Amino acid sequence: MVTPKDLIEISEPSNRVSIKQVYNHSPTRNLGFLIEVYQPNSSTEDRISHEGEEIGTVIEGKILIRINEVTYLLNEGDSYVINTNNPHTFINPSNAITRIVSAHTPATY
Repeated sequence: MVTPKDLIEISEPSNRVSIKQVYNHSPTRNLGFLIEVYQPNSSTEDRISHEGEEIGTVIEGKILIRINEVTYLLNEGDSYVINTNNPHTFINPSNAITRIVSAHTPATY
């Protein structure tokens, strides 16, 4: 069981994007799971890349995902699957909060 107080914030405290990792300290886990909150007009670092793949769903708001030089607009209810080796950026272009849940492999972030 992982309660809200057990979530691990992996974003910089000064960032307007909150990425919380759901983690139960299992040494054998193979899948990472994140709860992401994007404040209005915020974004992740530019062109993040890391090993693995990521799948997620926008549960509130909208998000622009830039992968290499292509940009996709996802609305509430839309999902994505990306190879995270490709440089990517998440951008909330709106004046409202965006919430995403996502899973990624490998379990490290």
